[in-house]
Amino acid sequence: MSGTIVDIKFSDFAKEFAERDRGYSSRSVLEDMADVARDFAWAGFGLVDDGTGEPLEDWTDGWYYNCDCRETRIRVNAEATRAAFKSAGVETFEWRGWIVWDASNRAGLQIARSIGSSLADYPILDDERMSELEWDNACSLIDDLYTLPEGVEASDVIREMDEVPYCSNCSFCDVEEALAKLEYSRCMDCSAWIKTGQYLSDRVCWDCAESEQAGECECIPNYIDGLRHMSLYPTVSDLRDTQRGCETCYPVRWPHGGAKLGI
Repeated sequence: MSGTIVDIKFSDFAKEFAERDRGYSSRSVLEDMADVARDFAWAGFGLVDDGTGEPLEDWTDGWYYNCDCRETRIRVNAEATRAAFKSAGVETFEWRGWIVWDASNRAGLQIARSIGSSLADYPILDDERMSELEWDNACSLIDDLYTLPEGVEASDVIREMDEVPYCSNCSFCDVEEALAKLEYSRCMDCSAWIKTGQYLSDRVCWDCAESEQAGECECIPNYIDGLRHMSLYPTVSDLRDTQRGCETCYPVRWPHGGAKLGI
């Protein structure tokens, strides 16, 4: 294209971006921009400065090329930018992964400048939305990676953490420590979560405890029934001590034990 493009008005940032050395001529970039504007029936073409001199990225559900925390920031800024343009009646579209808009609109020019200026000072346009998405990401992360105790939600676990695990790559997520604060620990045999209260160590669930029953002897079931009424779980040592004191179970469990040693 040899002449100046006269039918399309470019924003200053779009023009400056097109004139950079990016491996192809500035004229071809402007021509591409003009063609896009014409396709949309716009009289202008604009990009938004992301605060670093690069075009502001758009976000679409299904695109996922970044770390969680960066992806969330892109989404927040894209949502806020599109909402600002929409409230002023300015059309926006995605082009090459960026948000583009009709630069013939005076309100759009003011919005683009305001967003670029805001992002140059602080990289997030909506902190409240950012926090919401980080919380949702943390809940999804925990739900995807962990099987929680019945009745316990990911949000319950996060509230016990020192910080929200907003990113699977950049943040620390100690679910077991958080569940310990909620008085849960894992069964020593099957690793199922059990509500052990203040007694967090060396406990086994009732199912695993019942599996220790020797033959038809009722000493273990009777002992467990008593614990159930108090919502308590036994330790392996508790079960062994019960069987050592049982005339039926002792010779089955320790056939070579001889006299009961009480250990």
